[in-house]
Amino acid sequence: MLKRKKGAIVNIGSGSSGAVSSFPLVIIYAATKAFIAMLSRSMSLEYKQHGIDIQCQIPLRVVTKMLKSTTRSSFFFPSPETYVKSTLRAIGYEQISVPYWPHSLQWCLLRAVPDAVLDWYLFRHNSGMRKRGLEKLQ
Repeated sequence: MLKRKKGAIVNIGSGSSGAVSSFPLVIIYAATKAFIAMLSRSMSLEYKQHGIDIQCQIPLRVVTKMLKSTTRSSFFFPSPETYVKSTLRAIGYEQISVPYWPHSLQWCLLRAVPDAVLDWYLFRHNSGMRKRGLEKLQ
């Protein structure tokens, strides 16, 4: 890419590292995704002058095998194919991008909720997920 003076690197982040103030009980995942966003932002500044676009795209929920709780695609929960179409259009525009516009809408709505309320909800939600996961191990 440096020789050709053009290229793109797209990293995949997560709403867990930006759309909400905290992500309790899934700390390593959220921290890793926050690292990816900072890495992408910083590298973008370093390599922009060489014609290389580096971007971190931040999805919220996408219907994949990782999300066992969401099995059908919908307006806010796209299929991988629908999500990928939006990601391809977003390459080269911003260092940090929420390319699927319904996710951008969700992001705005989440930021309007007080942090204390989101923290309470996420702790409760993630506690339930952890409990179900531990029950499966027994």
